[in-house]
Amino acid sequence: MAVANTKSTLITNADATPPVTTSSYIGAGVVRESVGTVETLAADDASSVYRLVRVPSNARITSILLASDAITGASQADVGIYKTAADGGAVVDADYFANNVDISSATAFTEVLLQATATDIVQVEKRVWEGAAALAADTFKEYDICVTVNDVTAAGTISMKVKWVI
Repeated sequence: MAVANTKSTLITNADATPPVTTSSYIGAGVVRESVGTVETLAADDASSVYRLVRVPSNARITSILLASDAITGASQADVGIYKTAADGGAVVDADYFANNVDISSATAFTEVLLQATATDIVQVEKRVWEGAAALAADTFKEYDICVTVNDVTAAGTISMKVKWVI
């Protein structure tokens, strides 16, 4: 076995001669935040989709905080990404960020970014189009970050804060 001295993209670029400029979405970018709140209804069915925040395809998401009232009829929800209504509104990946989050009891803002076991932590450097949308090139479109309930829901409030960098 050998002692490793491995560098991230940011450090590799900074140590290069001459130094290589690192894209602002990886280093020294401006963090933006979008927030959204929806009210669920007792009449909402399982698989209801609540669109909370919209981000551009070139955003690198740094945090997704989720909070909810005690939505007693809804024990689990997923957090994922959907196309916008203008782009057809179809699901891209319903549980890309989080899978089976318990919303049956009231929760304060809880980090759910990369909670889904299917999401590899290497995604931390990837923008929406590269990671969540799994595209070969940037589409220059926007995407909705959504909560999808997995079972019958009840009345309550769901709120989300998303931080991202471009």
